[in-house]
Formats: sequence, structure tokens, C-alpha cells
Amino acid sequence: MTDTAVDSQVREESTHYVLPLVGREVDQLCVDYAVTLVVEGTDTVRLITAFTLLIGGRTHRVDPEDLDSVAIVLQLHRAVVIRAHAAKDGTLIIDFDDGRELRVAPDPDGEAWEIGGGLPPVTPSYLIASRAGGGVRLG
Repeated sequence: MTDTAVDSQVREESTHYVLPLVGREVDQLCVDYAVTLVVEGTDTVRLITAFTLLIGGRTHRVDPEDLDSVAIVLQLHRAVVIRAHAAKDGTLIIDFDDGRELRVAPDPDGEAWEIGGGLPPVTPSYLIASRAGGGVRLG
């Protein structure tokens, strides 16, 4: 766990939602029919559709159902989030230390990603997800 103070709420701005992940470390990775990043044991970033991951100046296309492409995601273990937002069009962008970037476009047929977390009563719970065809929903 990092010593950085973090915002525990999703914050709406004019073009996007700021996610309460900044300054926190990815401490667990899970793979099933999606890829899930667990952030400091309390928040989950579930990536359901294909996404891109920029590492070392190279862009990798990751498909959660193709295990060969998923291996690159292991490089996010212990990565610290430096920026995380969901555009109102449904695009998710998470920037990590060392210039790494994760980007998920909206899926025309279903939910592309979902982020939830919180640790009540210490921090309030939240849920934000992409909508099929674009946009986001808050829960």
C-alpha cells in the first residue's frame, strides 16, 4: 500500500470521470474470461473486451480470451496508477508509472469494462462501467 493520500470517490468533470485509483498500486491480477486488476486489495478494474496496453513505447493488443496476448499484463503487477479516468464516451484510460498506459474503447455489443471498490465504512463503495455502444453508467 502506498502512503499517498487518495480520493475515494468518482469525480465528474466536463468530459470524463476521474477514478479513485491515483497513487495506488496494482497488487493482484486475475484472468478468467476477462482480465481483472486488483488495486490495493479493495478496488477491481475488470476488462471484459480487447484493450491496448502501451509498455516501453510499444502498443500491445490484449484479448482477455487469448491467453497468449494476456501475458503482457503481468507487467502491471506492482504498477502505480498516476492517472485514471473514464471518458463520457465510454473510453477507459489508466496511466501507470514508467509511462505504461492501458486503454479500453467502448464495445458496440456489451460492457467493455467495469470498476468497483471501496471499503465501507472506511471508504464509500462505488461502481462505474461502460455501456454497450458507448457512455458510462454509475452505480
